[in-house]
Amino acid sequence: MIKLRATKREMREGYNKIISVGYCDLQTLLKYESPFAYSYRTEGWSCDYYDIDNVLISTGYAPLSNKNVTCSYDTIRKYEALARKTEEDYLPWYEAKKRMRSLVEKFVSECSGAEL
Repeated sequence: MIKLRATKREMREGYNKIISVGYCDLQTLLKYESPFAYSYRTEGWSCDYYDIDNVLISTGYAPLSNKNVTCSYDTIRKYEALARKTEEDYLPWYEAKKRMRSLVEKFVSECSGAEL
């Protein structure tokens, strides 16, 4: 899948709700999702962007800051732990992807208050 290069300004203006996550903090939870865009800075790659039902997840070395959401580090850790537990079940790919998508939607809903 091809990722588009985007500016942080474009992403901030294009989304009403943004969840900011540090580099690798949700690597298991987002394993089956594909980023649609990325941003860069002078030092190189900055962050990837995932669109989950019109809520933007920005994850990387320098992700966008949260916008209209409340997502604590404890919430991020909780969902990453749940995702790791799902991975340990050694499910078929399609079943693991389905369960992980459900967790992603619950994570976004809890952080943004959006009904998915």
